[in-house]
Amino acid sequence: MRHYFVINPKSFVLVEDLKRFLLSVENCFSVGNRAEYKVYISRYPRDAVAAVHRYVAGVGSGETVRIYAVGGDGILFDCLNGMAEFENAELASVPYGNSNDFVTAFGTENFEAFRDIKLLSKAPSAPVDLIQCGSRFALLNCCIGAEAQAVMRMNGITKAANKGRYMRKFVPALYKIGALVGIADGTIVPKRYTVEIDGADRSGEYTNINIANTAFNGGGNIPNPYAAPNDGELDVLFLNGLSRPSTIAIMPEYTRGRFEKHPQIFTHSRFREMSCRSETPMTVVLDGELFITSEITFKVLPSAAKMIVPEGLGFVDATERIR
Repeated sequence: MRHYFVINPKSFVLVEDLKRFLLSVENCFSVGNRAEYKVYISRYPRDAVAAVHRYVAGVGSGETVRIYAVGGDGILFDCLNGMAEFENAELASVPYGNSNDFVTAFGTENFEAFRDIKLLSKAPSAPVDLIQCGSRFALLNCCIGAEAQAVMRMNGITKAANKGRYMRKFVPALYKIGALVGIADGTIVPKRYTVEIDGADRSGEYTNINIANTAFNGGGNIPNPYAAPNDGELDVLFLNGLSRPSTIAIMPEYTRGRFEKHPQIFTHSRFREMSCRSETPMTVVLDGELFITSEITFKVLPSAAKMIVPEGLGFVDATERIR
């Protein structure tokens, strides 16, 4: 087995923090049966995609490669897209970023277990579903409309602020602030979408569309609490077209997963394949990564990835955390 550590250095506040992490990796493989490991420092978004692909492609298909995404959801997205086509690759999320939604699905109290390299190096892997979105792959969720605009505004806020070790505590609040800014400046407005879900027409005017493979997003929000990455389906939650005041008023209910209390405002469905089109460009967020398009298709790939999970841990029931 080989081990490949892909690190987003911006996830570490101090150089000393990064050095301590690298030392923990060295200590893990310096005694007993030494395993081959390498470290790659990502330089910019998407840089690690090609690096991971090259590394795994250079290993024989008969040997397992463990990829450790060290940072937040952004570096996890890069690693996933670099290894998705390889059956001998396994992926671990090592949570040091501002947003670590995959690990949050196991409970924030278990973050340290996912940072324990010795534990991860020997932990079993579990099959999880993926979202295929054109040539991209996602593990967490995709947002179209209001949430995507909120993430865009939030990214601007976090870049302007100092990224400290405690910034992740404020991500849910910054997400809400980003949404309020988008509503205030008129960029978050209802749009007409042409939507098809498993062959059925679901077109309409929506303020937001959330496609989820996992329940948590935005640093701890739970808009789609029934989503689970091991059930072979994806969950979609539509927020119907609303006025600005109504959108602001419903935000707390949305982020807390209380959509069932408002059937006249929200529509929930489960699906295996969905397409979405708009006559004007759509702002889309795929696992926290922004892009613009006028047409997009989502398809679930059941058990398509192997995620490394410390033994004894499982996904929390997000419905029990609806507050």
